[in-house]
Amino acid sequence: MSTISTPLPGMLSVRALIFGPILEYFADDPGKLKTLLSREQLSPEVLADPYEAIPLQSYLSIFEAAAELAGDPLFGARLGFGMRPGNLAPIGLRAVQAGTIRGALAAFARWSGALQSATQSSLTEEEDQLVFTYRLTAPVLIASRQDTEFSLAAVCRLIRGAFDPRWRPLEIRFTHPPIAEKPRLEALFRAPVRHSQPVNAIVFSAAEADRVHRAEDPDMIALIERHLQDLTADAGRSESLATQVEALIDLYLGVRPIDLPTIAAALRMAPRSLQRRLAAEGHSLSGLLRQQRQRRAEVLLRERGLSVEAVAQALGYADGTVFWRAWRHWTGAPPSRGPEAA
Repeated sequence: MSTISTPLPGMLSVRALIFGPILEYFADDPGKLKTLLSREQLSPEVLADPYEAIPLQSYLSIFEAAAELAGDPLFGARLGFGMRPGNLAPIGLRAVQAGTIRGALAAFARWSGALQSATQSSLTEEEDQLVFTYRLTAPVLIASRQDTEFSLAAVCRLIRGAFDPRWRPLEIRFTHPPIAEKPRLEALFRAPVRHSQPVNAIVFSAAEADRVHRAEDPDMIALIERHLQDLTADAGRSESLATQVEALIDLYLGVRPIDLPTIAAALRMAPRSLQRRLAAEGHSLSGLLRQQRQRRAEVLLRERGLSVEAVAQALGYADGTVFWRAWRHWTGAPPSRGPEAA
């Protein structure tokens, strides 16, 4: 199973309630809090409305600065493990209504875009394991490590709080390079942590995820989802078809086949209709796939130090040779030289 989140109205924004843990942390030191918010010309009054849209770049910048100000490299992860379902309302409330861990994460992945745009979360099955992924899909101009560690930690905390306090994942994966605090990060997650991975992910047992913990309340679920639909309706109507296809490509890349039937099925339309509508917007699926692969390859080669074989796998190529030829065609240079050689 795989789900895709829906962006917020407008470009690159988060709901103000995402700032809640940071505001709580600095609540006893209003001077530091003012310093943090003034960096991005924000004020506590602006954040008073939990559904106010705040620029994504501002949020990421403040999160990184908050970690420095707190003197804690694991600031994001610690805040994530201090989260309550209400901090992620209404998504957190919807997740804890699920009867199983799988159901909770499927709901979280489906609705995560109600709080933060340019975000994709998915839940996929690999043999006897489930993999929950989290990624910022839009290019950001600043670091996002604190947000990434916070997000995966918040999901783990949600599972422990709502289902089993003893629960632990099989593995945690981060796209950012290794950090000196890795042992302490592993202690927080209670699992091995791997860095420089193609995608941020939580890996856990499928059998454990399907164990029933409670009976679901369909009326409560319907009520919460109606609210979530209201939050995301305008965004869904404003997106172009090409944007929706690009988001699906980014979600499926390296995970499942990307072809007209697969993408059309995800969008609930006929393959020929998808082809015609993309053409009307001046695009094709093959062209969008090529663009997304090149963009992802540039990031993986430049920032994460992956081997050519690992990049090929992350991009859905059969092997490193096929990727090498594609990169050479795009840039005229071998991939080992990175995007700067283009």
